[in-house]
Amino acid sequence: MSEEMVLHILSRLPSKSLMRFKCVRKSWYTVINNPMFVESHLSNSMHNKFSTCILFKRFVQSDTNTGEKELGFSFLYLCNDYNDNEHNVNSVVEDIKFTLSTGQYIGLEVIESLSIIAHCHGIVCLCDGSDNIVLCNPAIKELKLLPQSCLPQLIQCGVGFGYDPKSKDYKVHRISCDGEEIYGDRLVFFPPRVEIYTLNTDSWRQIKNNYLETEDTFFWPDYFQMYWKGICYWVGYEQPKEFESYFDRLEDEQKKTMIFLFDTGDEVFRNILLPDSLYEPPEYRYVMRILVWNESVALFGLDSFGTFDERYGLWVLDDFDGAKSSWTRNLTFDPMAGIKSILEFWKSDEIVMVTRNGDIVSYNPGTNKLKNLPMHFENPSLVETIVFVDTLVPVMGGNKLVDVDK
Repeated sequence: MSEEMVLHILSRLPSKSLMRFKCVRKSWYTVINNPMFVESHLSNSMHNKFSTCILFKRFVQSDTNTGEKELGFSFLYLCNDYNDNEHNVNSVVEDIKFTLSTGQYIGLEVIESLSIIAHCHGIVCLCDGSDNIVLCNPAIKELKLLPQSCLPQLIQCGVGFGYDPKSKDYKVHRISCDGEEIYGDRLVFFPPRVEIYTLNTDSWRQIKNNYLETEDTFFWPDYFQMYWKGICYWVGYEQPKEFESYFDRLEDEQKKTMIFLFDTGDEVFRNILLPDSLYEPPEYRYVMRILVWNESVALFGLDSFGTFDERYGLWVLDDFDGAKSSWTRNLTFDPMAGIKSILEFWKSDEIVMVTRNGDIVSYNPGTNKLKNLPMHFENPSLVETIVFVDTLVPVMGGNKLVDVDK
C-alpha cells in the first residue's frame, strides 16, 4: 500500500484511534503530529455526512468517600442515514473523563464549576463564571487553563471563542466592564472593555471596543451562541449609558435585545436586529438561540407569535445588511408535554431534547415522532451539550492551520 493511501486512510479515522497509532511506529507519530495532517483530519471530520457526534458535559464521581468529582464528557454518536418507518436512530455512547493530572494542574474548585461557553473545530471553551477559562479537546484529552486576564479587577460580562482564518489562530474574546457609579440621582455605566486571547501566543491583549457604544447607549454582547465561518455570534442588548435612578435599570423596556457579530479577523463588533415579530407584544419570551440550520445562520426560540399560544419558531437569516438584516420564518411546532428543554439540532429535521425525567430523546418535527436515546441525567436542568467535531487540534502550545472555513 502506498504512503499516500496510508495517509488517506489515517485521516479518516477517529482521533482516539490515531492517538493510539502514534505508538505503532515513529513515522506514524511524526505524520499524525504534522499540522497539515491535523488540518486534513479536521476537514474530513467537518464534512462527515454519515454520523453526528453530540457531546454532553457531565461530572464523574472520583472518590465515593469525599464525594469529589472529575470533569467528564460523553460522546453520543448518531447515524445520519437511517430511513425507516419506525424512526430508528442508531447510536453509540462513549464516556471519557479528565483526572486532575491530565495536562496541567487545574484545581478541583475550578473543575467542578466549569460550564460550556463555546466550541470550534473540536476545541471546547469552558468557564467557571469567574476569571477562569479552560480550553479542552476531549477527543485527545488535552486541557489548558488560560492565563489570567490582562484587565484585572473588572467584571466579566461575556466570553466567546472562535477561529481566525486570517491569522490561522484560535481566539478567546472576553468583554468586561468597570462597573457603575451613582452621581446624585443618576446611575452611570462605564463602557465595555474587550480583550483577546490567542492560542499561539498564549497571551491576552486589549482591543478597542469597536461599535460597542453610541453617543447615548452601550451595546452589551451577553450570551455567546456560536462560531460560524470566521464570525462569532452573541445575543445581547443595547441600553442607555445612564439611568435617572438605580431601579430604572431593572425595567426591560430600557434594554433592546439584538444579535452581535464579531469578526475574528478584523476584530470588530457589529449588530443586527431580531425578526420584527419578536419586538411585538407580549414582551416576555424565552431566550433566543442562534444556530446553523441547513448551512445558514438561524434564530430559534419559543414565542407566542402575538397570540396566547406558545410555539417554537425558527427564523433563517436571508441577507446580512447591517442592523436591518432580513429573516424568514421556516419552522414552527408546538411544545410537547414532558419536555424540559431543547438541546441541539443534529440534522435539519432532528432535534435532541431532554425530558423532565432526565431522558435524552430525538424529535422529528416533520413526522412528529419521538425516539429515546441511550442517555440519562439525574438533573435535567444541568444538561450541557454541543454538536461536536472529532479532531486532533491541540490546545497545548497551539497549532497553525490553513483556512479550514472555506
